[in-house]
Amino acid sequence: MTFDALRRNPLRPLVLASLSLALAACGGDSDDPAPAQVSAREGIVVVATAASDYSSGAVELVSVADKTSSGSYHPTISDIGVSTDGTDYYLYERFQTDRVNKVNLNNPAVFEWTYSTVDAGDANSSNPYTLVFAQPDKAYLIRYDSDKAWIVNPSASNEADFKIGELDLSAYLPADTQGAPNMSDATIVNGKLFITLQRLDSAWQPSNTAYLAVFDTTTDMEIDTGMDSGSLKGIPLIGKNPMGLTWHDQLGLLVQHQGVYTPEYSGGIDVVDVDTYAVEQRVDDTASTGLISSIVIVDESKGYYLGYAGWQNITLRAFNPTTGVVADGAISGLASMDLRAAGLGPQGNLWVADATSSKPGLRVINTNTDSQSGFVSTSLLPIGLAFAER
Repeated sequence: MTFDALRRNPLRPLVLASLSLALAACGGDSDDPAPAQVSAREGIVVVATAASDYSSGAVELVSVADKTSSGSYHPTISDIGVSTDGTDYYLYERFQTDRVNKVNLNNPAVFEWTYSTVDAGDANSSNPYTLVFAQPDKAYLIRYDSDKAWIVNPSASNEADFKIGELDLSAYLPADTQGAPNMSDATIVNGKLFITLQRLDSAWQPSNTAYLAVFDTTTDMEIDTGMDSGSLKGIPLIGKNPMGLTWHDQLGLLVQHQGVYTPEYSGGIDVVDVDTYAVEQRVDDTASTGLISSIVIVDESKGYYLGYAGWQNITLRAFNPTTGVVADGAISGLASMDLRAAGLGPQGNLWVADATSSKPGLRVINTNTDSQSGFVSTSLLPIGLAFAER
């Protein structure tokens, strides 16, 4: 999860064929330097970046081994996200641009395809958030500002063959709504697709109960979990404003809730049993923990999250994902900073996106010692990241 969504809403394994990527010019302003070559020996970090004034965005590729960055690819708007699958990454151009772009990392300067995420005649932005893959020719497109998730074929060679179906989530529209159930993330576990639904009210506040909708990925039919006392088939969640899902086979499905940014401490971390659908609150956010975002699980006893105390006042914290106990203090001195995202790299290090405008980049943390082992400068502010392993 990133904090870029605050601008419009206050709530808001890669197998590489070679050991290096020969990066060609990506277009844009002729005065901008062409992207550089980076080694893919130990993997690549695909980084979504944005200008400090949010006037533009781009993608940078970072070498895990050498800790060097390519510079900017594919300049675009600032409201973007990235994800990876196989030798490809996907760039999501979100609110009011409504495009998803596929890039093969062996030819990173070129879009393999660019497809719209709205149907002909749609009046509103779909705001595409991410793709979740069931198989090479079937994935689910999560569309934040729509009540329909798309079933798509990422291998389609033309746009007409991209969308192959829909999942109807309109039943989750609350009485007080801004027009969509606000699907924010999804993951597939044991043949089931889990989709987080924020269900914000007409003032974009998380006053309504959030849900986890569950679909069978073979039939694409919604599963009645039996957890709701009313007519909805999904799982009512404890926290408010769910932003992300993390699956761990020993812990279960962790749901990260942002709550309200003001704050009222209605977020935290829920854990869902993917078989029984039982939910428990693992971490309850407080003034001490801060609002919880970007959770990263190392193992059953160690995890991290970004604790939000205010705009550009974010601290890297450690917690025990089994007990829910949050450790005192900041990790590696990363306190009261503009930290936007975090993820666990292919070598077991924690990578943290530091959007400090005077020195933006990725900070690399050794998860055994909790000490910083590297820093990679980026051209723009890093706001999201995804890992591609060799």
